[in-house]
Amino acid sequence: MEFFWGHFFFTIVVITDRIWNSQAFNVGTAGAKIFSGPAAEEFGYTVQQATNHEGKWLLVSAPWSGFSGNRKGDVYKCPVSGSRNSCDKLNLQDSVSIPDVKNINEKMCLGLTLTRMPAGLMMCGPLWGQLCGDQDFYPGICAKMSPLFQPQPAFSPAIQTCGGPMDIVIVLDGSNSIYPWDPMVSFLKKLIPALDIGPKNTQVSVIQYAVDPKIQIRLNEYKTKATLIDATSRITQMYGQLTNTFHAIQYASQQGFHQSNGGRSGAAKVLVVVTDGESHDEDIRDTVIADCERQGITRFGIAVLGYYTRNNINTDNLIKEIKSIASLPTEKYFFNVSEEAALSTIAEK
Repeated sequence: MEFFWGHFFFTIVVITDRIWNSQAFNVGTAGAKIFSGPAAEEFGYTVQQATNHEGKWLLVSAPWSGFSGNRKGDVYKCPVSGSRNSCDKLNLQDSVSIPDVKNINEKMCLGLTLTRMPAGLMMCGPLWGQLCGDQDFYPGICAKMSPLFQPQPAFSPAIQTCGGPMDIVIVLDGSNSIYPWDPMVSFLKKLIPALDIGPKNTQVSVIQYAVDPKIQIRLNEYKTKATLIDATSRITQMYGQLTNTFHAIQYASQQGFHQSNGGRSGAAKVLVVVTDGESHDEDIRDTVIADCERQGITRFGIAVLGYYTRNNINTDNLIKEIKSIASLPTEKYFFNVSEEAALSTIAEK
């Protein structure tokens, strides 16, 4: 019984102490302001108070601003002082981005996070994304706000490195034995969409050869995927009795990557060789490949076996030669297809 009363007495003391120290207050509604905004934009999702030399404000997020065309999101500022009870949209959705990357901001929902930091306010769009080649990444984006509610340089917790600048020179066999020609063009048109084409990213050149090589497209000639694909569709077969593959590779290494043809210092160099027959200039192979190695050129070799198959010719020597062109390890850089029409399967890998 003594324990019970002691426990009961302690409880009463605590409650009494809380009542003694509490203070009651009333909330007056006279002169209250009501701020309203578009419900479709989720106006009012987050609210923060702010003060600057212009007065006192409520910052109100609308993370679906732009709906239904997009959901970029935005923030409104609403004046606490004065008689005005309307809010102004800050129009920040196109000002929050990361430079030198391909921003995906159509559904970033800017303002889904609006929080106070020690040095001010910060807003975030957690559904912001980055396009890297043909892949999308969605790490989100944030930016601090200045005292006048303008965005400071944005940042993201996980920006992807897309591999840096790359110069790709594609060397196509255009000799008489290539038939039909359309699959060669289709190969280019399916390969290019998978690349991150742009002056600061990947550039593509096309060289066609038979007896002699000729540049069809220079590295810096086209700046977008659409214009580059359109240009490849207009490449016609040059024809020729000989297949001087190693002269074409030598020309590509010396001229295709040259600065005068759009080559960039510091860019990774990639050479893609597509041919359907053994070369007529194999005697310079070792010299040419050694020079490519010295330049740090990564080489893909693609053997098209269609002509050999149609004429019942053994393919061993052709495959051996194309493997000697490819970088090591061979299984990573060498491919062969049974016919021209199958080239598109490599472009899709």
